[in-house]
Amino acid sequence: MKHALNAKHLEQSALTALTLFAQKQGTHLDWLIDRHFVTEHLTPTLLYRLRAHLPIKANELVELWALHLGLSDTVLAVWRPQLEPFFAEYLKLLATQLQNHTQNPRLLNHMLICAG
Repeated sequence: MKHALNAKHLEQSALTALTLFAQKQGTHLDWLIDRHFVTEHLTPTLLYRLRAHLPIKANELVELWALHLGLSDTVLAVWRPQLEPFFAEYLKLLATQLQNHTQNPRLLNHMLICAG
C-alpha cells in the first residue's frame, strides 16, 4: 500500500536498506553505518529533508556520520573520498526500499538518487 512518508516507514526502510547494505558490502564494513546511526541520526535527518523536498547527497550523509562520531574536519577530509561511494550506495538501496511504499516514488527517487 502506498502512503505518505512518515518516520515509522522511513525508519523501517532505512533499517532494511542497512541490512541489504551489510549483505552487499560484507561484514568488514558493518561499522560504517549501524543501527544506532540509522535510527537516531539518519532517519530524523532524512525525514526532514524529504518533507522539505531537499535533495539528500551522499557527502551530506558522510558529514552527518562524522558529526555523530565526533571526527575532526581534518580526519573527515582524508576519509571523505573513500566514504562517499558507500553512502551513495546506501542511498540507492534506501530509495529502492522506499519506492514501493510511497505516494510519489518519482520525487523520492529524485531526492535520494540525483545527488548520490
